[in-house]
Amino acid sequence: MIISERHQLIVLHCRKAAGSSLCVSLARLLGPADLQISALAETMALGIPLSSRVRRIAGRQSRGLLPLFRLLGPRFHHRAFSRAVDHAHRPLLGRKPPHAPAARVAAAFPREWASFRKLAVVRNPWDKTVSDYYWRIQRLRTPPSFATYVEALAADHDLGGIVPLAFHDNWPMYTINDRVVADRVVRFEQLQQDLETFFRDAGLDWDGWLPRSKGGHRPAGAPGGYRSHYTAELEHMVGRLYANEIKQFGYQF
Repeated sequence: MIISERHQLIVLHCRKAAGSSLCVSLARLLGPADLQISALAETMALGIPLSSRVRRIAGRQSRGLLPLFRLLGPRFHHRAFSRAVDHAHRPLLGRKPPHAPAARVAAAFPREWASFRKLAVVRNPWDKTVSDYYWRIQRLRTPPSFATYVEALAADHDLGGIVPLAFHDNWPMYTINDRVVADRVVRFEQLQQDLETFFRDAGLDWDGWLPRSKGGHRPAGAPGGYRSHYTAELEHMVGRLYANEIKQFGYQF
C-alpha cells in the first residue's frame, strides 16, 4: 500500500495482482512525506531510496537496532526494515498492513481518504487462486495438491498455516459494505494499458516500468494456464468464494 502526499494518491494493495510490482515502481516517484508500506524489501533490494517518512517510522519502531541487522547483510536488513514498518502499522491497519481492508485505511487516514485518488488492481479469481497457491507452497518439501488447497480454502481450514484464510479475498481491500470505494479499479489482465491511462489522467509522469517483484515462484514443469488446474468442482468452489468480485467485474472461468 502507498499513501502519497505528493501525488494525492492511495494505492490499495490487492494480493497476487501485481501490487508489489506497482509499489516498487511508484517508490521511485514518492516524496519525503509519502508512506509506503508494501514491497519495502523488494524496493530496497533494487537500490530505490525510501521516503524520509518511511525511514523515520522504521528507525523509531526498531528502537535503533536496524544498523545491527545491516551487519548481517542486505537480506536480513531489508527484512528487518520491512518488518519494523509493518509492525508500526498493525495497531491501525490490522495483521497485514500492506493488504489492509479499505475500511481500516479510511479510519486510519481520514484526511487522505477523503481527498486522495484511490487505485486498486483486480485479477480473475480463478487465475489469482492458482498464483496464490504456488506462492504459498514455494518453500514446502511436500506441498498439498492444488485440489487440497482449494478444498481447504472453501472449508475455512488453513492446512497448518498454508492457506491464508484471513486475507485471501481481495474484495474487502477496495470495498466498504460491499460497495467499491476505489476511484479506479484496474484489471490485471490489461494492467499496463490501464495503469498508463490512469496515471496520465492523474498527471503522474510514470514511465511504465513494472518489475516482476513476486514472480518466478511457479516450479518448472507446473501445468500451463490456470484453467488446467481445475476440475468442474474446484471451479465452482472458487466461483462461490469470490462471487462478489466475479459479479462486479464480469469475470468468467
